[in-house]
Order: sequence, then C-alpha cells, then structure tokens
Amino acid sequence: MAVTKNWFETWFSQCYYDILYQHRDEDEAAGFLDALMEKLQPPPNATILDAACGKGRHAIYLAEKGWDVTGIDLSYSSIKEAKSAENEHLSFFQHDMRNVLRVNYFDFIFNFYTSFGYFANTKDDIKCIRSFAKGLKPGGKLVIDFLNVFTTLQNLVEDEHKVFGDVQFDITKSYANGMISKKIEVKHNNQNFTYYEHVRALQLHHFNQYCALAGLKIVATFGDYDLQPYNKLQSERLIIIAEK
Repeated sequence: MAVTKNWFETWFSQCYYDILYQHRDEDEAAGFLDALMEKLQPPPNATILDAACGKGRHAIYLAEKGWDVTGIDLSYSSIKEAKSAENEHLSFFQHDMRNVLRVNYFDFIFNFYTSFGYFANTKDDIKCIRSFAKGLKPGGKLVIDFLNVFTTLQNLVEDEHKVFGDVQFDITKSYANGMISKKIEVKHNNQNFTYYEHVRALQLHHFNQYCALAGLKIVATFGDYDLQPYNKLQSERLIIIAEK
C-alpha cells in the first residue's frame, strides 16, 4: 500500500475521525496520567509540553492539576477547539512537532496515544526526537506512548465494519515495508470518502537509536497504562521514558 503524503493533515481534521474514535476511554486516560505523574513526581511549577495534543484532553487534565501545560498539534481545527479551554496554566499552538517550539524550556515533553512514526521518512522521526530533546531542560524527561509492534501485528484484524448512526466505516489493515497501515472507507449521505493511517512499526531498538542521536537516554519502559513492565510478546503498549 502506497503511503499518502501528509495523510495525518487530512484525516485528523475530519469529523469522521471523531466519530470513529468516540469510544476512547476517558477514565483510562485519566488513570494513565495519574499513574505517570506519580511515577515522574513533577514539582508543582513544572512546565509540560503535550506534543500532538489533538483537541487537548490530556493537556487540559494536567493543567487542572496545576502544572503549566502547553499543547501543540498540526491540526488547525483541533487547536481551534482546544483553545476554548486555555487559561493561565494552559495554552495551545498550531505547530509541527518536527520543529522546536521553545529551547531548554520544558521539564517534561509528552507524546501520547501513538502520535509518533507517522512520517514516511525516518529522518523526520529523528527530527522529532531531536526537536523534543532541544525543548527539554537539562535533566528533563520525554515520554512517548507508542503501540507495541509485536502484539499489534499478532492481533491485527484485517477487515472491520463499523456503523455509528448513519455513518458506515469499512476498515482494512495491513503491514508492509515496515509500515502498519489502515485504509478507512466512509459511507455517509450517499457519499464515499477514503482516508488512511500509516504508522511506522518502530521497536524499542529504534527508539534507543533515535534517542541516542538526540542526546537522550531511555531510563524506563512500560507495557500498559498501569505502567506494568514492558514485555515485547505480551504488552499492549510500548511506553518509554527518556532523559536529557
């Protein structure tokens, strides 16, 4: 399957994206953030960047806890919606995470819910990690919440059909050339639309390499949102913590 250039710019701004993923568990997300912050023990005045923040659900939750949070995302529509929640502890910007927002500024940079590995070129993935590293203060930490390639491929459902009201989704998943791909065909109001998702099948050794190139060192790995140890054959997720 050929990779569509900048598929993420098209798909993430569609209303159908929100419809398809409306089942996301807010309680699970809150539990993950609580467990993560308990592990990281950030000071009350910590500065946090949520990179690829979408509409800001994680950033909003963290700001409500009192930390100084900035959210960035490439999607104009997502940032426009997120900005309605801005306050003295919370700000949002439309920004490409491959480019540095602020240098030596953040205590923590978070990249949640498989919001990495979207680019066809490995150099762009490395550029992202380097951007994160430059944005961190010395001693700052980067957290990337990524899928676990091994269990994802083992449990890959090639064809799915989903219906939400008058919107139908036919989803085809595949793996080729180091890329996990999803073709999403939408039928709505007698119209047909096609969108794509492409995520590089990155493993822990890839992240170790990328982090080393950026001057970061992976100091911890977890396999799920309860922060259980990572096991490549069993874990649902690959969550890494890297330090500058």
